[in-house]
Amino acid sequence: MGGVNPSIGGVTQPVNIGGPPGWLQNELANLQSQQTTLQEQVRQSEQNLAAQHAALMAQQQGRVEDAVRQAQETALQNSAQSTNTDLAAFDAVLQPIIDSCTKDSISAGKAWILQNSITPQSNQVVADHLLKKVIQATNFSHKLHIIYLVNDVLHHCARKKSMDLRKAMESVVVPMFCNTSLAASEEQLNKLNKLLSLWESKNNYFDEGIIDKLKQPSTSWSEYQANLVEQHASAITPITTSTKQTFDNYQAQHQAFVTHALRQIQNIEQQKIAIDQQLKAPPPPPPQLNQQNMSLPPSHSGPPAPISTDVNFSQPPPGWGVPPGNEPPPFSNVPLPDFSKPPPGFGPPPVIHEPSVEDLMPSMPYYELPAGLMVPLIKLEDAEYKPLDPEAIRLPPPAPPSERLVAAVEAFYAPPNHDSPRDSDGWEKLGLYEYYKAKNAARKRKEEDIAAGIRQKSKSPSPILRPRSKSPSPPKKRYRSKSRSRSRSRSRGRSRSRSPAANHRRNSRNSNHNNRSRRRRNSNKDRSPDRRMDRQDRSPTPPSFLGSTYSKAPQEISLDESNKGHQLLKKMGWGGAGLGANEQGIEAPISGGEIRDKNDQYKGVGINLNDPYENFRKSKGQAFITRMKARAEERAEERGERD
Repeated sequence: MGGVNPSIGGVTQPVNIGGPPGWLQNELANLQSQQTTLQEQVRQSEQNLAAQHAALMAQQQGRVEDAVRQAQETALQNSAQSTNTDLAAFDAVLQPIIDSCTKDSISAGKAWILQNSITPQSNQVVADHLLKKVIQATNFSHKLHIIYLVNDVLHHCARKKSMDLRKAMESVVVPMFCNTSLAASEEQLNKLNKLLSLWESKNNYFDEGIIDKLKQPSTSWSEYQANLVEQHASAITPITTSTKQTFDNYQAQHQAFVTHALRQIQNIEQQKIAIDQQLKAPPPPPPQLNQQNMSLPPSHSGPPAPISTDVNFSQPPPGWGVPPGNEPPPFSNVPLPDFSKPPPGFGPPPVIHEPSVEDLMPSMPYYELPAGLMVPLIKLEDAEYKPLDPEAIRLPPPAPPSERLVAAVEAFYAPPNHDSPRDSDGWEKLGLYEYYKAKNAARKRKEEDIAAGIRQKSKSPSPILRPRSKSPSPPKKRYRSKSRSRSRSRSRGRSRSRSPAANHRRNSRNSNHNNRSRRRRNSNKDRSPDRRMDRQDRSPTPPSFLGSTYSKAPQEISLDESNKGHQLLKKMGWGGAGLGANEQGIEAPISGGEIRDKNDQYKGVGINLNDPYENFRKSKGQAFITRMKARAEERAEERGERD
């Protein structure tokens, strides 16, 4: 173990107490882990580069084939247009041959070819179109039927000595036959071999060179594709150049990363060698000072200088940090050790003050802390819901950001590239692959341990039961008859224009009724002080994070035990707190709202009743009604005077 010497000049010096310090071994293990990680990253980078090269080559092959096909199609259409060859009519003649290959369809196709093959250019257009049909066909029988048509045309050319048409067919028969052979089975190859034997026996069909090419389909097909690349080099060169630039960029990124990683691996290796040397070196014995053999320097004459009490302990002692060779001369008879250097074989360890538990305890409630502090409480093996203990939340100790964290932040804000593609929402694809891989492995390991009996299955959390408050039965409350109130409202609606005396009596009745209802509410409030105190003693509810930034205003009117609904809920098991099975809902009743006009009483909640246009319309309508009523009363008075 390693101890720490008391502070000398403000710097702690390590002292060996029988063995290498533990922090060196931990540092060696950390360096070995970093070196292994870097080597694995280099290997993965090489694999990624190889995979990128394979993908780019496959993509380039597809693009080259499309470009060659497009160039051939363009050249064929231009040649057909210049020779006045109707390829659409030719396709109509070829379709019966492709489907059934009867004698009549073969004869019709041969007749069309002989009729439209007038010049060498038109002969080549017909031959190229037949080759295009064979290459585009996916069925072996379709390819074979077109080859049968070519065989009949060659037979006619040999019999009629038509050399131009024969040369045109010879230019396409090799790629046509080779393309069909490469995709044929053993049984299908027998049909092609019979046709090849027929062509070989007929000396006047092909030359010896063409027969040799037909016997080697793979080599002949590769030569044909190489010739196509040379013919259409202008269309292929941009594709290959773009692919090469892309791969060069990937290779440069890989090389830069490998160089950086190898440099880090070399530095780590040097650090490991230095730590190994420190671990193997024997610790020096601590210096012992013999005070009896120490002689004091000669004193100067004169009174002793007063001892200064203003000593700045934040400054290093004299000679601290002075280059070697420039130290002041030591005392002649005092062999003091050199405290400016560490003991031999040891480097100065980094002074790391571990934070105490009190420093990591959060000072705010758990619902005001960042959500990321919950991550250390969730184990990899946790797959089901498990409540977290708010008391277990700890703040992270202060530490400088690691290279991995800095790289992750830079990758998060970096634009999407080929190495880190993004989805439609902007998130990195497979960003949590390593996390879920480790989590699934931990979950599987836990299930295997449970099945093997190594560990027990975790118990599901039990529900929280709240004791129900028992309160005495509320006193009964008297209610007025509904018919009486309804008759009063109807009479109030009918008698709008009454005498002042009647209005005075009605106002006095209303004021007495309001006073009685106000006294009743006050008495009800005074009846349940315990419930109000119980509500005040409850723990504060965390603020809502759903967007509201203000707290609810306290309700002035609450349901007391004299309410009928309150009594019914009590009989059904309600505890007297909020609504719901766990009494988590509202406690105060919903306000009945303001008193509205008869025309506005059925409008929904939230509608503005102080709309200026609506008020103007109502006032005009009410004025019109008032005028009509006044006019009706005047007419009634006039009739009464006449009578």
